[in-house]
Amino acid sequence: MIEDQVVDNLKLNLAMIKEIKSKPLFSFLLGNTSLFSQNERLIIGKTTGKLAITKKLAVRTFGFTNSLSGQVTLPGSDIDVEVGDNVSIDLWNISQGNPVSLYCKEIEFQQRTKGNSALKEKALVDHMEHGFYSFQATKAGTYLYYSPENYPFNLQAGMFGLIIVRSKEIDSLYYKPWNEILWCSNEIDTTWHSEDMMRITSDHTGEPINLPDYKPNYFLINGKKAIKNKGLQALEYKKDTVFLRLANSGLYRHEIVFPAEARLQLISGNEINIVNLPRGYKVKLHPGECFELLVFLENVADDEHVVYKFIDTNSNKCCNEANIPVFY
Repeated sequence: MIEDQVVDNLKLNLAMIKEIKSKPLFSFLLGNTSLFSQNERLIIGKTTGKLAITKKLAVRTFGFTNSLSGQVTLPGSDIDVEVGDNVSIDLWNISQGNPVSLYCKEIEFQQRTKGNSALKEKALVDHMEHGFYSFQATKAGTYLYYSPENYPFNLQAGMFGLIIVRSKEIDSLYYKPWNEILWCSNEIDTTWHSEDMMRITSDHTGEPINLPDYKPNYFLINGKKAIKNKGLQALEYKKDTVFLRLANSGLYRHEIVFPAEARLQLISGNEINIVNLPRGYKVKLHPGECFELLVFLENVADDEHVVYKFIDTNSNKCCNEANIPVFY
């Protein structure tokens, strides 16, 4: 009986060792003794970047990258994990004097010291300093994180990214999407991105900053003009399901109207913001809001479009409308 128990314990220990070896090891651990996998991420905050809007126009941006040589993109450095993961983030601020921090409305970050002790009060991360954050991924979904300093300037300037928390494979959806797409939309007011404005906001000492009225003149999806988006699905795969992640990282409300023949299944997001229209469905994305949808396109005509609208939340006026082909 004792020998059988020893053999069983040995088998269990070998199984645990095998599981642990199959997962990456990191130098900065959270001190959690559970068997949840550990994820460590380096995020670098920059105030020097360029975003090409057109062939002749590039604007200066702030942003997040995961390497010193990495170019600023919109959205910035992503955090892609699974439910149950313990996540640690090393935020390295090289933003030329502008203190920054990380914030996510739906996820509570725990700020820590380099020695992994929890900070009692949240602190800004100064120029060339490191700030350490951690959280446990408890709920699948797509979430926007950003630097809340100088709000809304830092956000509008490009200091934002996405946290994607995936369900574990055993909890995966019945419909296996062939294509997973992210549409992260925002607006650009080039006046806010002028060299003078960028210098003032990156060098400021905490005094209030007078920002000009927000009048965006470019409307983007994934850092490119919305109208240039190629579409949702390759025509040859129109019978396959699309897993669509929507994120509004702008200051306007974004409304996406799908063709009447398209079917939507909500995975995560506020269902009251999905409106059933006589001719299709409309999804309303308020600033900072994210959605996950399964989109079924089998019955959609080959020449149909998705309409992407950017709505001024103060005047309720549509300032830009992009017709995006469903199929490419």
